[in-house]
Amino acid sequence: MEKQKPEEPGEYVYVAYITTRNGRRIYASHYGLKAFRLKNRRKRK
Repeated sequence: MEKQKPEEPGEYVYVAYITTRNGRRIYASHYGLKAFRLKNRRKRK
């Protein structure tokens, strides 16, 4: 069993689907998930 990386500090966004560069949508529900967790790349002011 491999070790998981420690949690990185920062804010995360949860989304139900991801749109790829070619316009295709990948839905979390197709992978048995409710949402994908993405690190928020936008800086807060």
